Amino acid sequence: MVRMLEELEGRIKAIDGLSGTSSVSGDFVRWRRQTEATLKALYGEDSAEVQAFNAIYFTPVFLTCRMGDGDFDEAYRKGLEEARDFLLSIRDRITPRG
Repeated sequence: MVRMLEELEGRIKAIDGLSGTSSVSGDFVRWRRQTEATLKALYGEDSAEVQAFNAIYFTPVFLTCRMGDGDFDEAYRKGLEEARDFLLSIRDRITPRG
């Protein structure tokens, strides 16, 4: 469990380095895949936690022809913030008390 907690901490800390990338960057794709694998190891393949993580949007939910790069940047930033909050809540649940 200690190793999984360390892995989760690493996934949370990595979010800071993703702020200058986009949802199609290799770094982000790798981070998302590794984070999903960490959650699957902690909770199981089809767990509510894995489904909740996969439900986080990192791109705009609706696309229109009037959208610019700023809309994609904002959606990505909000997605990273939501992912951080979600992962912090997971960490707080599994961190031993005392």
